Amino acid sequence: MEKRRRDLPVTLYRILLYLSRMREREDDTRRLMRVERAVGVERKELRLHLQRMHEAGYIHIDERDSRGRGGHPVLIYSISENGRTLRSDIGRWIDLSVRMGYYPDDFFYLPSDQ
Repeated sequence: MEKRRRDLPVTLYRILLYLSRMREREDDTRRLMRVERAVGVERKELRLHLQRMHEAGYIHIDERDSRGRGGHPVLIYSISENGRTLRSDIGRWIDLSVRMGYYPDDFFYLPSDQ
């Protein structure tokens, strides 16, 4: 899928949707590189969104004891209860916008849904 710029609500929704779907799966599915591939958001932008959502209480960031290939800490992202509520609210707004013709249908889904 080509990486194209989406507006903020759709970007945040896609991140929260992925974290919500991967909630019960192993930790590796919620690492930065996996989230990046799944939601189609570039790493620098994604890191900024994840940090801001963490500061606002929508996601949790857990640091593992191990280190990544470059010696950086391995961070695992998880959605909080507030994040699930926000995801639902944004999802309803996007659904309304799709029905009204403001968004095309494919903006609503993750690339992995294809």
